[in-house]
Amino acid sequence: MNATRTRRQIIGSALGLAGVAAAARFGAVMAVGADPSDIQSTASALEPAVRIWPPGRLMFPVQLPADLILLDNFGAQRLFGSGPHQGIDIGRSDALPGQPLVACLDGILEAQTVMGTNEGNSWVILDAAGDRYRYHHLESFAPGLIVGSVVTRGQVIGTMGSTGNPSSPHLHFEVRRGPSRTPVDPVPFLGLPIPGITVI
Repeated sequence: MNATRTRRQIIGSALGLAGVAAAARFGAVMAVGADPSDIQSTASALEPAVRIWPPGRLMFPVQLPADLILLDNFGAQRLFGSGPHQGIDIGRSDALPGQPLVACLDGILEAQTVMGTNEGNSWVILDAAGDRYRYHHLESFAPGLIVGSVVTRGQVIGTMGSTGNPSSPHLHFEVRRGPSRTPVDPVPFLGLPIPGITVI
């Protein structure tokens, strides 16, 4: 038997054992009732494993029911400012302010801006995984909330407005992942379609 063939057999056996071990691990995880969407995706030797972020994990950030228009404009060119749009815009179809805004998940109010140049009145919610959810252009803040307040999914945190640089009342909503605060498209995580929300 030549050395090349022996080397291939050893490598093949090692890979086979690794496959059995991986299957056993997956089976053990599934046996205890874990959600398969929480299992890390396969990674190459050059890429770290990335936890899958399942769609529908966030509560819609505007209180429902309501007749709303969602602009699916993540990554679009901004009308004002530089660079691509880093969130989505949600407004009432009648363009009125005052619609309650709600926490899209449990977290802590990490930052507040009062009458900022672009974002106007805004909140940033930080979740347990280190991701951030930005709410811009609020007309008002919910009473009793300050930086450091714990908020729960569905809790009213303010109202939709036009503070900052918008031309009409709406919520600018952003999702930023991890320590790098990389903006990602929120739309896949909002569980659309939802009655009363028109996406354009």
